[in-house]
Amino acid sequence: MQAFSDKWIRYFERPGPANTRDTLECCRRRAVELGLRTVVIASLRGESALLALEVLAGTGFEVVAVTIPPGAFWTVGSMHNDIWDDIPELRAQREAWESEGLGRVRMDMDEDTEARLTAMGVKVVRGTIPFYAIGTSLAARFGGLNFEQYFTEALRLFSGGTIVCVEAALMAADAGAVSIEDEVVAAAGTSMGLDTAMVVRPSTSLTFLEPGSGLEIREVVAMPRAKPKYSPGGMGEEYR
Repeated sequence: MQAFSDKWIRYFERPGPANTRDTLECCRRRAVELGLRTVVIASLRGESALLALEVLAGTGFEVVAVTIPPGAFWTVGSMHNDIWDDIPELRAQREAWESEGLGRVRMDMDEDTEARLTAMGVKVVRGTIPFYAIGTSLAARFGGLNFEQYFTEALRLFSGGTIVCVEAALMAADAGAVSIEDEVVAAAGTSMGLDTAMVVRPSTSLTFLEPGSGLEIREVVAMPRAKPKYSPGGMGEEYR
């Protein structure tokens, strides 16, 4: 008789940063149950990573915070699209930036936050986003879709955060911040905050689809049931 096990999954009614603390609580619970040692947090500007330290305090887990290289910005005037209109927390953030007269907002983690996290024992990883790199730039310049975009559209059927969980695990492995032999819990979200968590066996980008050693999504721990609409103007905002 084939062995199997029944597991729990937390389903949020909608995506968005409102689910961040609950997502981290799910990470903590499942990592403890599985005896895992590492939690990988997609944290563009560091807020989710700082909250993770609070929620995971006393567990002894290693926290890896994955951000992106400098040079990416939210352009406030162009943020009137699906997720920034439909998710209340994101809409409020956009309105706050507008009221401050900001035209662009830095998307990656600033140096002070990175230093603070590092001093608190967090491994901070900066890297090129695997599914949003040179191929995407070429597609934007010359039209069409690249292989990475086809792949992300498939992952988006689960959630936007699923894309980023996979990317964060790849980026952490590429940087040598996690072992490719051990499962981790990875958490990510929709543009800001966290709403998706998964148990992942990481791999490097080079071996991503290598049979037997490539990345594997082993479990879904938390995800939003409802998915935001993505018109062409809104696509990619959750990880761009």
